[in-house]
Amino acid sequence: MPFDKLCIAGGVALNCVTNEVIRHSGEFADVFIPSAPHDAGTAIGAAMVVHCAKAKKPPQRGYATPYLGPAFNKREILAAVKSAGLTARQSKSPARDAAKMIADGKIVAWFQGRMEFGPRALGNRSLLADPRRPDMRNILNQKVKHREDFRPFAPSVMAEHADDWFEVGSHLASHEFMLFAPRVKAGQHERIPAVVHRDGTARVQLVSRKSNPRFHELLSHFHARTGVPIVVNTSFNDSEPIVCTPTDAIVTFRKSGIDALVMDDVVLTAQG
Repeated sequence: MPFDKLCIAGGVALNCVTNEVIRHSGEFADVFIPSAPHDAGTAIGAAMVVHCAKAKKPPQRGYATPYLGPAFNKREILAAVKSAGLTARQSKSPARDAAKMIADGKIVAWFQGRMEFGPRALGNRSLLADPRRPDMRNILNQKVKHREDFRPFAPSVMAEHADDWFEVGSHLASHEFMLFAPRVKAGQHERIPAVVHRDGTARVQLVSRKSNPRFHELLSHFHARTGVPIVVNTSFNDSEPIVCTPTDAIVTFRKSGIDALVMDDVVLTAQG
């Protein structure tokens, strides 16, 4: 009996182009890749096997979320701001304020909730920018990430609008982990030049209200302002691991060309 579901793990599963080829092969109805298919994820899988063997129970199937890392409360965030000698303001609608800054051409560091498990920034430890600007990729690479100009950036899109912009096909759980590279739909390339690869594809992350309500709200506000339900999303770091703590976030914010840092509803701007 042929199998119609495939699970891929290992570092090779981070190759979005290969994953897209497998998805398009027609061999499988569902392709699942965990948010951390590299060595760290393999270790978690091994631990799960041992746990289930000792408990003499099969693993329980549940919702696959990448948001498994540490979170920090407002008291801890404000303490980090105070320790850094900075002054912050508190926003009544951080998602709306962040969306406005992004639409105005600002680079916003978005630090919310539990950190992602895996190598991709998925909207909780992310740098966000406007995909409509053709120069945004160079600005991010030169001003913030300090890396080669050819390095691409990914689009995060509201899941309910993804099919209008990308040839996604069936929405799979792993589309939320930024692990496929579908083609950008004809006529849309010019509207989001900052996230389109040379071959006309994009490493897309689908964002649903269920999976990440805060990030989805930001995308919704950006969509309302611009008509585009997409932002540039890259990892919140500068030649170092993705930031984890509020202190990490503040250090990276202060030494790079980031315009604003939003942690929970606490907002820091480069102007002070």
